[in-house]
Amino acid sequence: MYDTIHIEKQLQQLPHKAVQRSTEPFEWCGLQWSPHYSNRGYIVYYKSVIKNLWLQLKDDKLIIKNSLHKFYMDNNYEEFAFAKAQHAIEILDNHFPFSIYDAIVKYVACGIVIQEVAQPIFESWADYKGKFPQVMRNGTKIYGAHYKATNYNIKGYDKTYEVKNNDRKQLNAPYFRFEVEAKAKYYYARKKDAIPIYTVRDLVNKENYTNLLMNLLEIYTTLKKKPIIPYAALQPKEIKLMAAMNDKEVVNGLKKYHKHSYVLDRKNYSKLLKTIEENPFNQQVIKKLKTKIQAHL
Repeated sequence: MYDTIHIEKQLQQLPHKAVQRSTEPFEWCGLQWSPHYSNRGYIVYYKSVIKNLWLQLKDDKLIIKNSLHKFYMDNNYEEFAFAKAQHAIEILDNHFPFSIYDAIVKYVACGIVIQEVAQPIFESWADYKGKFPQVMRNGTKIYGAHYKATNYNIKGYDKTYEVKNNDRKQLNAPYFRFEVEAKAKYYYARKKDAIPIYTVRDLVNKENYTNLLMNLLEIYTTLKKKPIIPYAALQPKEIKLMAAMNDKEVVNGLKKYHKHSYVLDRKNYSKLLKTIEENPFNQQVIKKLKTKIQAHL
């Protein structure tokens, strides 16, 4: 379930070569470290790698970034359940003579993969808390959609296509990945249902892990989906309301220049949606997400 992480460990003792600002590569913790320079020729940090993980020694911090899922599984489409996540962090911790469990979590991505054709899923997305989806594109190929906010990014995309394009591997079925990338404070600073993700130790807390999975499901179910609209049964003003509330520019214009009208229209739109039968395909996707989430616990 965990994917990309960004953690920072405060070091009590720096390697001697780093203190001396060595311009030559050096070994530390069984890893080769090389200087990284600014455009002006100053050493900004020292860098190294453990498999796919990017490591930096910057000032008095050890910074670790990239996919924990890929670090352990070599991919991020197979199941990465709680026990595997625990083991992955244990393996990473064993690389160092100090504990990384007290390292500060700055960012963590959580995701689930289900076997389903992706395009009908992300094309059915409407808005999430007033934000409209932006397409994920590779050249002319649209392979997903995402909602970008200050502290989080929600995305869903064709995992089969991404793996074929990036890793040159052909998966044997169509797969869809749903993912929430977020700063840690997106979870711990909530007024309601806060999830205390402060350190790496919090990532291996089963209750936190379960709540992060439930958060994934809650976000997906909260995300509005385009219904199957029975136009013949609607009044012209209802059809116009549907069109307006699904047009990003119109919605932004109403919110900016006619906020009172927007609030009223939004309320009427929500009432109208409740009278329209939900697309059964959306329920099928939610059912698969629930099943996969249960398998990760």
